[in-house]
Amino acid sequence: MLLASDRKVGRHTSVIRQNQSIEINGYSVPVGGCVIHFYYNKTEQQRLLGFLLEGTARLEGVVMACVANASEVLSNELEMLGVRRAENEIIQVEITSNVRASIDAIATAARNALGHGHRCRGRVLCDFGSMIGQEAIFELEGSLNSALAGLDLVSVTQYDGRGFGAPIDIEQFQTHALAIVGNAFFRENRNYTFPEAYVRKRAVGGRK
Repeated sequence: MLLASDRKVGRHTSVIRQNQSIEINGYSVPVGGCVIHFYYNKTEQQRLLGFLLEGTARLEGVVMACVANASEVLSNELEMLGVRRAENEIIQVEITSNVRASIDAIATAARNALGHGHRCRGRVLCDFGSMIGQEAIFELEGSLNSALAGLDLVSVTQYDGRGFGAPIDIEQFQTHALAIVGNAFFRENRNYTFPEAYVRKRAVGGRK
């Protein structure tokens, strides 16, 4: 089971900076915030690559983490857009079936991306494809958000939406600054509950 650490004073914590934001598809997401995206086809899977490309143009730290099949889809499209893998403009991380190790690798890559050239902020896109089950998504989101806590970045996690039912999608609206479901919903929430806090409430039957 993945465990998310507490967000308390004296712990590794993040601060949502309302005066700093990154735009995603016309929505303003504060630095320190998290976004979730459920896609249903290849075009939707690739639509947030502009989020990464804008980061490279602004000389921000940029990380893309993917399961193997998603990596091929996204990397090929990035090359079509002029980003070559060898140029290291985007730090790439492979997501494996060892979820805990993958989260640690993503967090390390994010810290390295921010530390390189003392970049002021960063962007992380993680594509888990269809490897995560309906219930496991809550623990994954909580653990990943906890691992990235305290870093000046916006993180996006995306999944093959065909593996999730509508109730699971809707529940994510409570725990993300922005939730995107196919072409049907773009839901902004400026008062969302941190994913790691929500998974604890959920574990004791506190769904709200």
